[in-house]
Amino acid sequence: MSDQYSRASPWPIPLVLGIVVSEIGIVFDGLLPVAVGGLLLFAVSVVGILRESGFSNSLWKPALVIAAIFGAFGVALYVGTAADARGLALTGSAVVVASGAVAAFLYETERL
Repeated sequence: MSDQYSRASPWPIPLVLGIVVSEIGIVFDGLLPVAVGGLLLFAVSVVGILRESGFSNSLWKPALVIAAIFGAFGVALYVGTAADARGLALTGSAVVVASGAVAAFLYETERL
């Protein structure tokens, strides 16, 4: 079993840190940028896990899916509940992750 895997994956630690940092940013007032940063760390970790495990051959497709999920949940939370800070954090993260997906697409297709 140990011969099959040559190295350990670095993604679990940033994944957990992204969740923790985003929750710290939500719980304490005025730390919304910290929440967005935590969600970005979470999103990048998920994309890295999907790429490393072979579920995706590119970076931009899973990033775009995560951006869509963050955007949908963010708008639903902001409009439908009293969790305005969570909705804003998710929506802001969706915009940044979608921008990253566009940049990854341009890079992978050698247009950037």
